[in-house]
Amino acid sequence: MLTLSDWLPLATVGGAFTVLGFLKVYGFRKGIIGGGGRPMACRLLGRCPSWSKQVNVGITALFLAIGLGNLTILVARLLHL
Repeated sequence: MLTLSDWLPLATVGGAFTVLGFLKVYGFRKGIIGGGGRPMACRLLGRCPSWSKQVNVGITALFLAIGLGNLTILVARLLHL
């Protein structure tokens, strides 16, 4: 049986980063521009106008990799793999 300290950090980090990554993907698809001075929704969804497209895609991929990686570890621990 897993204790709270075994699964909660993985679930929290995995969920947060996965949601942020998918919000960025949604923002890319809609063409939302973020950056300073914009509303919070645009900052979460949008791409940074001062960064290149490759950096914006790399940050999104990093968010998804961290999030999905933590969720994968969580599932492996829950299944005792």
